Amino acid sequence: IHYHSSFFCFFFTNIYINLSKPVENQLFFISSLIHIFYLKMAIDPITHISFDKYIIIQLPNELYKIYNTSTEVIGLGKYGSFYSKDIVGYPYGTVFDIEYEENDTEDQNKKQKGKKEENPGVAIPRKDNTAQSLEITDDILSNNFNSESNRLLIDQGSSIQKLSNEDIELLKEQNTRADKLISNIISNNGNFQLKTKQSQQKYLIRKFRKFSKCFKVERCTPQNLLKFLMDKNDLLRINDISLESIALQLNLSNIQSNGNYLVMDETGGFLIYSILERMYGGKEDDETKNGTITIITETEHPQLDLLKYSNYSDEFLKKTIKYISVMELLKPQTEEFVRAEFLRINEDLNIDELLALEERSPLQQRKVNWFERQMSLIKISNTVDYYDALVLQTDFELKELVDRISKYVKPGSPIVVFCKFREPLLDLSNEYLMKNLNFLNVKILQTSCRPYQTKRGKIHPLMTMKSNGGWLLSCIKVIYQDINSVEKE
Repeated sequence: IHYHSSFFCFFFTNIYINLSKPVENQLFFISSLIHIFYLKMAIDPITHISFDKYIIIQLPNELYKIYNTSTEVIGLGKYGSFYSKDIVGYPYGTVFDIEYEENDTEDQNKKQKGKKEENPGVAIPRKDNTAQSLEITDDILSNNFNSESNRLLIDQGSSIQKLSNEDIELLKEQNTRADKLISNIISNNGNFQLKTKQSQQKYLIRKFRKFSKCFKVERCTPQNLLKFLMDKNDLLRINDISLESIALQLNLSNIQSNGNYLVMDETGGFLIYSILERMYGGKEDDETKNGTITIITETEHPQLDLLKYSNYSDEFLKKTIKYISVMELLKPQTEEFVRAEFLRINEDLNIDELLALEERSPLQQRKVNWFERQMSLIKISNTVDYYDALVLQTDFELKELVDRISKYVKPGSPIVVFCKFREPLLDLSNEYLMKNLNFLNVKILQTSCRPYQTKRGKIHPLMTMKSNGGWLLSCIKVIYQDINSVEKE
């Protein structure tokens, strides 16, 4: 109830405003608000589209976009726009069609200063067998003939199409449905029936991607976020890591729900989000899971801008994730030094007196927060043999880094390092790990995955693929003890 207090204020305020309207309108308005409130309370954000959450939208041209459902109107460019409330409550993976009133052309299309302003349409979910696919059905092909070969085709250019560009634009301005528009284009194409069935299907797919007004909503998982970054050609932001490499790194690190992990992330928060999904699966209120992540940062403030797409609350992230810089970890301060520094900065103000106060001013609270932050950093830097794994994605000098921070990992726990290039990992392995008896099972791995396109009755590899997903080094930390010394004891 406390979480939805703002909604209750909105609810009763709007009821008061609508008291002057007819009784039928009042009842409809109240029932609509109750329905929205029921959705807000009953929706599972893991499986269904929820309010104020980031979502991934897959367009007909197989591109991915990120939007927040708190936005009133979501615009998809040439594919149309719709109200975000129309998709809330439906399960992830649902395909929606954007529909407009076909006769309302004056209000739907207004050209001002060369820019086309369009009123939002209505997002209607598909109820047929194509609900989980953006591909067009074969209903259009069933009404047309096809040829056994393409030998009768004659390339006549655009003259073979009876519909002109002006006619097609007129149909689009009349908000004609995509299937009707494609049917008109096919019926006015003189060469369509001379194509083979496979050529007709490829022709339909091209027209579908161009004229269709539909989209598919997916949950903003690390996998879908990686697809979005690939479409933006922004893989340098996450160190050119592939989906297979991040999955293998999590597997080698043995990420579990109740573990405590020491992480160095230079992917903008993508690695942290992947670890959180492996630990919690998007559920914040599961009392059986209480793991933590400690992030080693280059500076005092971490760069985790991609973590905002995780849809985790700020309170949960503050409780689960802790930050410490490299200098604060390798050269920790003492409690006596922190207390002396506090007295010097705050003009001989005793911190114990501030901590004893039940009510503090905002200035006093900031001073207490600074002191508690410094004490937590001292505690983190002294937790030797505490963490269940060391997960690294960094450009630091690996030999010195692993040598200085491996002491914080429990014996028998994995150390996994990702790098875009093989040479730094070879240097770490040959010059340090293989010569140190405290590390076992040292191995360097590379991931490579060949994606295939699957159609009904056929399978074929894609024409393009990612050339390199990076390199991984993994090993197990142990405690070496000389057998001879044990026998003597």
